Amino acid sequence: MARKTTMKKLTSRFPRVTSSSIQLSVLLVLFFAGQMVANAAEASRSSANVKLIELFTSHGCSSCPPAEKLLGELLESDPDLLALEFHVDYWNNLVHGRDGNFVDPFSNSKYSMRQREYSAAKLAGRPGVYTPQAVINGRIAAVGSNRRHVSKALSMPSEAAFIISQRPLSTDQSVLRIAVEGNEQQLQDLSGTDITLVRYIDSAVTKITGGENRNLELLNHHIVFEVTRLGQISADVDMTYNIAAPRQGEGCVVLVQEGALTPVYAALECP
Repeated sequence: MARKTTMKKLTSRFPRVTSSSIQLSVLLVLFFAGQMVANAAEASRSSANVKLIELFTSHGCSSCPPAEKLLGELLESDPDLLALEFHVDYWNNLVHGRDGNFVDPFSNSKYSMRQREYSAAKLAGRPGVYTPQAVINGRIAAVGSNRRHVSKALSMPSEAAFIISQRPLSTDQSVLRIAVEGNEQQLQDLSGTDITLVRYIDSAVTKITGGENRNLELLNHHIVFEVTRLGQISADVDMTYNIAAPRQGEGCVVLVQEGALTPVYAALECP
């Protein structure tokens, strides 16, 4: 069954910004390190909307497998969807009768804190701290297994207008170069906002040996295993970063967002 947790109110140095108070357009460019091709525009991919779903889940939660299955189906049906599966840790020590407990191998207390930050941000929909929970574009929360609510949230355009581009500049794919660009006013408006790299495992099957899901084999997708802050939006500092390209069976997403206390202003998946 789903589990809620209690939390203390969180504060942030960065005020929550909505489209009613600011209109922005930020260019997020991801390209291979190396020499520029003759016509990079022909090889670029861009999107004006953010379309990201974050699923907060746990192997110890009996109502989570349907949400994990739904996430896989959404990924299969929509090639433009960005998805990140965060495994929280607050189920790990819960004992379910004779079946005991199960420590989720993908869980991390930092992911539980991210969910709590979203709760403090007062999302639309069904906010709070529970599993399974889907957060869409850092704006709307829904029960992760509710296909209708999740699909409706994904169909809503992002409130701010962001242009996201991806340009391959070299045949050497071992290194990716991340660059964030915008005009002076845009960079001032978003000054201090985090630029974050999130790495994930494409998919994994886990045999559950205890807890509410004992004896099940669970298939998960886009399982987050690393979150790294690359830098922050600044009008004075060059925002270019070299990162290792994802390894076989892995992927990554770049986010422009202040922790989990603001909407996702831009998102781009690594090639």
